[in-house]
Amino acid sequence: MFTRLESVNRILLSAGHGGLAGEDYDSGATFQGYSENVEVKQIIARLLPKLTSNGIVVVAIPDYGLSRTISYINGQYDASTDWGLEIHKDSAESFSIGMKQRMGVYYHPTSFESREIANNMVEKFIRYGANEFSWSRPDTDSNHGTLGWIRKPKMLTHLIECGFMEDNLDNNADEFYASAIAYVILSCLERQI
Repeated sequence: MFTRLESVNRILLSAGHGGLAGEDYDSGATFQGYSENVEVKQIIARLLPKLTSNGIVVVAIPDYGLSRTISYINGQYDASTDWGLEIHKDSAESFSIGMKQRMGVYYHPTSFESREIANNMVEKFIRYGANEFSWSRPDTDSNHGTLGWIRKPKMLTHLIECGFMEDNLDNNADEFYASAIAYVILSCLERQI
């Protein structure tokens, strides 16, 4: 097990984008009337019982939007025992079946352990059935230069991309991503699967 994960006793789950209604709400990527923020909330709703039934303490962070969420978790949670995961779905201008179920993990580029955990997560996603082109990348490789979720929280954080908005917006896709994330978290924490 990675040294940084040995002390983790709680998982913080945050849905990407979002925010309070009327206060600069950000839907994230959209496709055929569906929004990323709503889609990842559905994945998190399926993920929660998979983790808690395996003895993991999980907190679904309220949907405050990025800045308020980071302030909230920095004020409420422990830098040494919590692992924050923000869930997203990507979007593609042209989507091919070869991109289906491709997962990605962003990590902090100056942290060797953050990078190694992300690489390990991607290996486990592929083992679970994710696309062989799944990836791990430093947040500096994002379209935003750096990612607030990676840079600003005081605890270990990773950002997970669950395929694409164009990748089967249905219950089967939500179930696959929730199950894959649960498998990876439990494996990383060396819990019984």
